[in-house]
Amino acid sequence: MDGPPANPREGPEASAVAKSAVRDPLPDRRGWSRRWLPVAVMLAGAVLALAATRLVPPLRTADESLGDRLIAAAPAQPQHPAIALVLFGEDSFAGLACRSPVDRGMLADIVGVLAAAGVRAIGIDVLFDQPSLPALDERLRRAMLGAPVPVVAITALEQTPLTERQRRFLDGFTDGMPRGHANLAKDRLDAAVRWHVPFGGDGTPSLPVQLARLGGVSVVPGEPFRIDWHGRPDGSTAPFPIYPAETVAVLPKSWLAGRMVLVGTALAGIDQHRTPLSSAGASTPGVEIEAHVLAQLLDGRSSPRLPFAGEAALALLMAAAGVAVALAGLPLWLMAAAGLLVPAAAWTGATALFAAGGPLVPLVAPSLAWGAGLAAMTVQMSLRERADRRVMMQLFANHVSQPVAEEIWRERATFMAGNRPRPQQLTATVLFSDIEGFTTICEALEPEPLIRWLEGYLDAMVHIVTANDGVVLRFVGDAILAVFGAPVARSAQDEIDADARRAVQCALQMGRELVALNRRWQAEGLPPVGIRVGVHTGPLVAGSLGGLRHSEYSLLGDTANTAARLEAYGKMVDARTSRHCRVIVGDPTWQAVRQGEQQAAGVRCTALPVGEVALKGKVKAVRIWLLIDDEDADSCRR
Repeated sequence: MDGPPANPREGPEASAVAKSAVRDPLPDRRGWSRRWLPVAVMLAGAVLALAATRLVPPLRTADESLGDRLIAAAPAQPQHPAIALVLFGEDSFAGLACRSPVDRGMLADIVGVLAAAGVRAIGIDVLFDQPSLPALDERLRRAMLGAPVPVVAITALEQTPLTERQRRFLDGFTDGMPRGHANLAKDRLDAAVRWHVPFGGDGTPSLPVQLARLGGVSVVPGEPFRIDWHGRPDGSTAPFPIYPAETVAVLPKSWLAGRMVLVGTALAGIDQHRTPLSSAGASTPGVEIEAHVLAQLLDGRSSPRLPFAGEAALALLMAAAGVAVALAGLPLWLMAAAGLLVPAAAWTGATALFAAGGPLVPLVAPSLAWGAGLAAMTVQMSLRERADRRVMMQLFANHVSQPVAEEIWRERATFMAGNRPRPQQLTATVLFSDIEGFTTICEALEPEPLIRWLEGYLDAMVHIVTANDGVVLRFVGDAILAVFGAPVARSAQDEIDADARRAVQCALQMGRELVALNRRWQAEGLPPVGIRVGVHTGPLVAGSLGGLRHSEYSLLGDTANTAARLEAYGKMVDARTSRHCRVIVGDPTWQAVRQGEQQAAGVRCTALPVGEVALKGKVKAVRIWLLIDDEDADSCRR
């Protein structure tokens, strides 16, 4: 092919395009999405973790169970001073005629003893839903109504499974008394009691709420709330003083005076419930659960568990930390270690904080958010890396040497943006080569031998370019466009000069390679060829041009045009670089070669000045040189 191809573009137009590409690049939507992707991953990880902890049964059970373990191991606390329990146990029923209903006469006596001891209020956690002996029933009712202190009876909400007869008796027996429901809210997954419902659907207060109001608490929560369980003095002592029902009559009055007393049962298999305080399969009597709620209301305490807003903020923070670790690009072993150590440290810290009296920090959702942020961002970065590698392989595969390919991949962050090379301004050396008389050769050969002959030539030339760390950008017929110093921009002048020397060395080796190629082609009856090469060093704009279906790495600017014009100008020079090649270089390229020679690292060639010439499409004259290959000096002639 004679003359320069249509691409590179003409000088003035190319310069305008280059300036536009640098100063006013098109909006990169992919780049914008990449900037916001970590934020999206962080938000999605936190939201999904919080949702999963509440909607996925095993995760919700794990979250609650881990919190239960912390509560069960809470720091020691003294027994609550304002509450006492009077319980009917197995020993209490040993001397009674029946276990159910509870002896109404004995209950009446207990009410009288407690009132005489000066208690603040009495709550009886025994459901009076069936009659016993009429005289004993009436005696208990009069004792409860006539006591000098408030006595609260329990009632049944609508969902309590009672017959109509039982409800009639219960309503009649407790008529005129302050009442409160004793229904417990149990978790549907593990049947544990962790929440308290202060009011029934019909507005009926619970037994603890009714007692708290009678005790002077004016404001109670209107919605269900988590129970703040009162701690124990030690492992063998209950949170509240507990007295057997049969011993109440002989207790010192000072043990009961001023306290709110709950009366109930503590029988195996009856009104026993699982709570965070349950350990080794043990259960908690319902009346003791009511005592914990009453103590919480009297003290004005709320659950120590971190509110949802705090848990959400912590999950967001952990997700952000996971994303940040993934973006840090740590080695795989270090990232795996961080994936385990960070949650472990968080759990240790949360346990220590709760033991020191701080809030109970739920960490299942934050730990999931950490893992989600770390894993999702790592996967995303891996996919992005694959996409970047695929794009670069499409642009540069089979056109660069292994060291250059490794450098391109290693420095991809400096020139890749949005899955494509970003436009960048750099200084590089462009090599443009063309076969002399290619049109005549095309007319002389049939298509099949022509293509086979041209493929052999191009394969040999590409091998030389890549061996000198150049990048072959494209073929235009027989012409080869290559660049030295891209796509990874050089930052130092000595690197730019080294690229120029490699380009010149490449051009000289291309001419030497033709000696062997022409000898072989002549033996095969194919025509021998000579080539012209133009080499020029200067500023360029480099980037990917094209759309989604097709794109290629392109050079824009005067330097690429000048290299093409230098190759074309070689037709006007009689002297040769070597027997099969003319290499015309611009002055910046030759100065880089001369500088290399002065540093004892130069290319083995000399140069003849061609002069200041006006190249096609250029206004200013260009100083150019014809290289003379010192290894083939005898064959060089004018």
